[in-house]
Amino acid sequence: MTKARATSNNGATAIRPLPRGPVAALQRAADLVSLLGAWIAGFCIVALTLLVLADIFLAFFSRYLHFIPSGTGIGWEYSAYLMGAAFLLGAGMTLRAGLQLRVELVMSSSHRIVVRVLEVVSAILGSAVSVTMAVWLFNFTLRTYGYGEVSQESYTPLWVPQAVLTLGASVLAFQMVARLVSALAGHPLENPTLGAASAIE
Repeated sequence: MTKARATSNNGATAIRPLPRGPVAALQRAADLVSLLGAWIAGFCIVALTLLVLADIFLAFFSRYLHFIPSGTGIGWEYSAYLMGAAFLLGAGMTLRAGLQLRVELVMSSSHRIVVRVLEVVSAILGSAVSVTMAVWLFNFTLRTYGYGEVSQESYTPLWVPQAVLTLGASVLAFQMVARLVSALAGHPLENPTLGAASAIE
């Protein structure tokens, strides 16, 4: 049987079985999709950093070498695309790792049943918002593609960055729906080992 290690408050490590069944399978699928989204988000951050550095170096050297352009010409525009993509693509894993902002004072001081009810209610609201956002972005991307709209600065087809944002919103919506199902089934909602801080430690 599959087992997982859990660390108690006194530092001792205990072995507890992982949930099994259709709900657990749904959560594992959401975790896999969120993990892939987090990797893509990481690449977006790397690309964003390289783009900003390129603009900085070009701006510096153009002062002394006049044949060098003062910038890439797409720095601000593509930085916005990459930042939005990284935010949404990484949101699903952030949620699953328990790194999102929460009212911990209320969650830690309440009874287990109250906490579970609050988790279900918040998951319902989160699912409604995230699924609505994903559907809206999908339809918006389709309209942009149909109109053939492009950026005025770089002539980039706008449906391309919009499609990436739609993918990120879909990842978050999938993870949120899986969280709602897990909350209703009484399964653990968070996996701190998936967080970046846990991986570094």
